[in-house]
Amino acid sequence: MNNSETRLIKRKTRITPKLYELDMQGVVYNGHYFKWFDQARFEIILEMISIEEILETGLTFMIAENHCEYKNYVSYGEPLILHTTHRIQPVYQGRIRFDHSLMHEKKKTEIACGYSSLVVVNQKTKQLIKQLPEFIWQRYLNLHSKV
Repeated sequence: MNNSETRLIKRKTRITPKLYELDMQGVVYNGHYFKWFDQARFEIILEMISIEEILETGLTFMIAENHCEYKNYVSYGEPLILHTTHRIQPVYQGRIRFDHSLMHEKKKTEIACGYSSLVVVNQKTKQLIKQLPEFIWQRYLNLHSKV
């Protein structure tokens, strides 16, 4: 794959805020947005490597960077769609970045947007992985949009 062949993969995750996710003002507490981002990212990671393979290889995907811009508030039970995108890279560059846009499904308004970056670390040595194992890399290169 060369740079002209990079492609964007897209995923949608449905979210319905729960009562326990609300703060005292009755809106979703800001920290839950990062949990939702994590949920969407992890679904993509699991397409590259299973939990069993993570345990066998000793690799872990750690957050290196998280950012969220809150644009509108949302409350209990409102239907949301989290759009997560990632640009497939021809070479592993030490980080895997995901972009997120949380939309109100009915109002068609953006609630929040942000991005996050992951690094891959060897759990035993705590060292950054500079090259992903070939089987993970091949699965990564074969990811396609599901939207």
